[in-house]
Amino acid sequence: MRPGSNAWNMQKGVAVALITLILLPLVSADTGSPDESRDAVGGHAILLEHYTATWCDSCATVDPWISEFSDSHSSRMVRIALHPDDHDPFGSPLTTKRVALKQTDHSLSLPTFWFDGQGELEGVVSESLLENQLRSAESNRAHWIGMQVSWDTWYRQPQGDVQKISVQVDDLPENAEITVFRLQTLMMNGEIANNGIDVHHDVATQMITFSPNGTVLDSFEGEHGWILSSDNALSEGDTSVFALETTGEINSFVTVVEVNGTVRGVIGISNDDMPRKAENFANFSLLLLLGALVCSGVISRQDKFH
Repeated sequence: MRPGSNAWNMQKGVAVALITLILLPLVSADTGSPDESRDAVGGHAILLEHYTATWCDSCATVDPWISEFSDSHSSRMVRIALHPDDHDPFGSPLTTKRVALKQTDHSLSLPTFWFDGQGELEGVVSESLLENQLRSAESNRAHWIGMQVSWDTWYRQPQGDVQKISVQVDDLPENAEITVFRLQTLMMNGEIANNGIDVHHDVATQMITFSPNGTVLDSFEGEHGWILSSDNALSEGDTSVFALETTGEINSFVTVVEVNGTVRGVIGISNDDMPRKAENFANFSLLLLLGALVCSGVISRQDKFH
């Protein structure tokens, strides 16, 4: 036996063991883990409900910049676009229900804006006017209810993506109502008469409202429907937990807590919020595997010269 061969064999054995240890978690990884997860914490945001329509010429002067306004104030507010259930391809009974809550005693103009369900603004508005109304809504919010939202996605094409959302609400009053909206960016069909705006952002396409004990009070299923967890309203101390599931592509969710008709908590979560790629661990393990293989190759080459 060549001098030092035992040492080289031992080093090769260590390399093989290292490779095995790296491969083990890859083989035994939980295949049920989500492909992507996101988290958001808050509740202090102001809810901007924007009543607009694809056929409204006045709306066409506001819609091009309202999304940028919303993005630039994303730490302070979230926007929901409500389209009327009348000659609008993006309209639904969801809008009728939300508008009815405003208890307006007159016919609404398009567009119309509400901040936390109050501060109604009608017609073509300026960014400065919306900014002033946002500040007013913030000063009127006596206090807010804290929330944490987790959103997991399983990509299952062509069957359809699976979306699961978990909402944790702190110190939830017994007379509160929790509403979750599904928001999407929708494209106009060229065959439908419109106001020249082809892309419409933050369109509410689904809604569900439930009580603190998990009882569904109202629901608009949209095209994809809702599935509620059997342990909804599971309490963890002073925190209530609600779990929902739906399918298809989604741009964002918005959760609103209202107490006696007054908005007390708002949080939005979008595809851009704090992504945690589930495949990151696998990629890191593959990098370690590559390093181990390189080490093994170096050991083998050195062995040839001994």
